[in-house]
Formats: sequence, C-alpha cells, structure tokens
Amino acid sequence: MKSNHPAEKGHRPRPGIRVLPAEVPARPPRIAVLGAGGFIGSHLVPALAARRDLPIEAVDLNFDKLAPCPSHVKLVKASIREPGLLDEITRRNDVVISLTALCNPALYNTRPLDVIDASYTDIVPLVRLCAERKRWLIHLSTCEVYGRRALTADGRRMAKMDEDETALFLGPVHRERWTYAAAKQLLERVIWAYGQHHGLKFTVVRPFNVIGPRMDFIPGVDGEGTPRVLAAFMHALLARQDLVLVDGGRQRRSFLYVDEFIDALLRIVDRPAACQGQILNLGNDQNDASIRTLARAVVTAFRAQRPDGPTPRLRTQSAADFYGAGYDDSTVRIPAMTKAIRLLDWRPTIRLAEMLPPIVADYLARYESRILGDGRRALAASGGPCSP
Repeated sequence: MKSNHPAEKGHRPRPGIRVLPAEVPARPPRIAVLGAGGFIGSHLVPALAARRDLPIEAVDLNFDKLAPCPSHVKLVKASIREPGLLDEITRRNDVVISLTALCNPALYNTRPLDVIDASYTDIVPLVRLCAERKRWLIHLSTCEVYGRRALTADGRRMAKMDEDETALFLGPVHRERWTYAAAKQLLERVIWAYGQHHGLKFTVVRPFNVIGPRMDFIPGVDGEGTPRVLAAFMHALLARQDLVLVDGGRQRRSFLYVDEFIDALLRIVDRPAACQGQILNLGNDQNDASIRTLARAVVTAFRAQRPDGPTPRLRTQSAADFYGAGYDDSTVRIPAMTKAIRLLDWRPTIRLAEMLPPIVADYLARYESRILGDGRRALAASGGPCSP
C-alpha cells in the first residue's frame, strides 16, 4: 500500500497545525472488522494483517474480494443479525470497525426500509454492547449526512463541509433519496449520546467518495441492479454501451483513492487518545470534479489500455426517469480537512487521473473475459444510468 505519511515524503506540517504522534499501546488491540468482505474491507483487512502482531476477526457473508486472506486473520462468515454474534464479537475484541451498510443510491428510494435497517437498526445493538464493554467503536458513516449543501446553523452557505460547524440539511420525507443519510445521521446521534452519557469510546468517520479497485459489482456477472457510478461506467465500457449521466452529470464530488483512505483509518487505529470522541471527514478537497468530468477521465484511462476499442458515447438521462419519484441529490460535496490533518498528520495527494488507471486495470482483469465471453448476458444485464 502506498504510504502518504508526510514524514516519508519530505513534507513539513502546515503552519499552525499541531501534529500528534502515533501512540504505543500496552499490547496490540484485538480488532474486529464488520463488513470485511466489501470494497473497503477488502483493502482494510490486508492492511491491518500486514501488522502481524494484530489479532483480527473479519466478519461478513462473502469473502470473495478478500481471497487470498492471510492465515492469521480469523474469518467469521455470518450476518451481524445472527443471534449472539455481536455479543461474541464485542466480548473477544478491543476495537470494532463497522463498515456495514447498504450504500448504493439506486437502493435509497427503492428499498428504503432495508437501507434504514442496514444503516441504523442493525447497528444500534453494537453501539450498546461497545458502550457496556468499553470497546472502541470506529464507525464509518457517510458524507451524505451533510445533505443537499453546506450551510451554517443559521442558513449561510459554507465553502466546505465541516464536521463541527456544518448543519445537516436533508430533503423532505417524500424524497426517499435521503433515507440512507437520515439513518446514518440518526446513528451518529445515538453514538454521540452513548459517548457523552454512557462512556462509549467512539470515532465516527465520514468518507467522501472513496474509489478504487474491487469497488461494487458488474450487473449480470456478480450482482444485479445498478452499481455506483464508477462500476456503472466500467460496465458500460466493457459492454460497449453508452455511459449514461444522470441529469447531465453536473453533480460534483471530491474523490479519494482507497489506499489513502486506508492509510487514514490505520492512523486512527494508532491514535486512540486523539481520535476517540471525534467525528472526522476523510476526503480529498483537491479532487473536486463533476460526474461528467469523471466519465471523460474514465474513458481516457480505458482507451489508454484498450486503444483498439470503440469510442464510447456519453448520454444524459433525468434522475426522475431512471430513479422515479423520491429521488434527490446534493450538487457539491467538498470536505473540510483541518481536523484530519491535525489529528492524523494525514494529507491525501493522489489526483483523480492517477487513481483511474489501476482501477480500470482491475476491472479489465476481473470482468473483461467474462463479459466478452458471454455477450448476450452482458447486453441483457441492467446497465442503466449512473449516479454518484
């Protein structure tokens, strides 16, 4: 994994930023990762396992993305809903990193109750157990809790989304697009309350559009429905279809490469005193780009590796036509980075154009022969429009 530690790159901390050193615990903590088989988990578990003194339990229903997994990682194939599982996990481990959720915009107003359960209802028992047993809960929330735009509490616009100052501004109830954000926000408030009133050791992480290899699925190959934007673009390229931009792709996102995100998570694990009781943005404010720009950059990276392929087209479709009633969105998400820089001594540097070649290569390696080998299946699969 590429390191972005400033000391290793010859950088100096920015003036006025107090850098906190990593802490040395009395013994290595036992760490459980819930949702270990997903996109983030498949990068986090190997990074933790590289520190061979860390006992790790990886929990999920599927570990295909983790294969091969280091032998000293204990794999627990189970749902967190399984009776007694969370009790066992919190009994055996000192730190629980919770990655579980249904974080796909195509589901927010089509399966809203499932989204709410996965992002709130199923996690509340974990919060209670961690509080009772004095375990450190590192919970991955979402930048979507900020909602439609960055505003102060009195309604003034902000340039960036700040963990401690920005109000959380969601749409009306009938805009079911916000079920995910509302569920995540409510869970954050539960975690905060347990921390303030019942001694819970916690860190809440708000990721901003993390992308990288092994992200999501390809419809008709190893999943059904519509994946998130990057996988949807790659599916369209591999299946020789148009890249569809929801509402013209004018939404802007701040993209962060997964290696740098994992680096930040490891720094959180290393700094319990600094990070417990904190809500942290993890993003890259230098990578603010529209979804249309992302589409063009993906096409450029793809054609660099497959120059003999057809020239793909970009096509616009309205969110209402694809998602139906209840869809809504935010136009811009730019993270404030001050707290992450101060507490983690961390500043991401990888630009969007650098992220895409290894991502494209990963999709080509995993899916190209499968799609081209069965064109009928690929064309029959749902390749639909894309949303960030």
